[in-house]
Amino acid sequence: MNTNTYILTIQCADQNSIIAAVSGCISENGGNILNLAQHTAVDINMFFCRIKFEATDKFNLESFKKGFSKLEEKYNLTWHVFDMAVKKRVAILVSKTSHCLYELMLKYADGELDCEIPVIISNHPDLAHVATSFHIPFYQVDPAKGKAEYEADLEAILQQYKIDFVVLARYMQVMSGDFCKRWHNRCINIHHGFLPAFRGAKPYHQAWNKGVKIIGATGHFATEDLDQGPIIYQDVIRVNDTRSIDEFIRMGKDVERHVLYEAVRRYLAHSIFFYEGRTFVIE
Repeated sequence: MNTNTYILTIQCADQNSIIAAVSGCISENGGNILNLAQHTAVDINMFFCRIKFEATDKFNLESFKKGFSKLEEKYNLTWHVFDMAVKKRVAILVSKTSHCLYELMLKYADGELDCEIPVIISNHPDLAHVATSFHIPFYQVDPAKGKAEYEADLEAILQQYKIDFVVLARYMQVMSGDFCKRWHNRCINIHHGFLPAFRGAKPYHQAWNKGVKIIGATGHFATEDLDQGPIIYQDVIRVNDTRSIDEFIRMGKDVERHVLYEAVRRYLAHSIFFYEGRTFVIE
């Protein structure tokens, strides 16, 4: 029996009977719902829904799409269906700091990231040994060539490996507006600060100088507006006034690791919805 798993995502203006109509369409076409998560954002009257379902031997994807298009017309909804047997191909970009890279690679090795990671790219040679230890090709690009030239080299590698999605795992380069547009909503960055505060360079230094009582990290989509892209996941830890900047940095690494993994996991699970520049994460 065919037991492929699919994720269906839906968003539209909130209306009566949507869930009944959607679940009925899945059932009628041979799908069995495993999980259904929905949310109505009452402030904007928008409905968001993520449904995970398995396909029996009676299921036909094209027939399902044809039937669902009738619901699209009736409810004026935006929808996507994803075959979870088709894995996203993910490139990880790094510089010299290894903790976020190690976190992703360990989760990947343990089967906790539902994707393929065929390449690691860096602007320094320092982390080549990490890629080698996980048997993944490693490429070094050179920003000193100039942003346009070096990003062309980077883009060529991404195309060579048929990359769907880019992760900036403490990649200490500001991406150009053109790059961000090409990879719109397909490039996640980890910022070692609790955005929207302390954007840009040295956020731990900024936080210490303000005497903060919590420090955090933010997983967000990269946009040409530095560190201001739609937020996916955040976390914080408490700090006291006896901590130094170096201690902030050391303590913050654990938060960064966790936040980046959770942001990437949510993306791969198709749990992220967009509405007018912000995200809604539905699980």
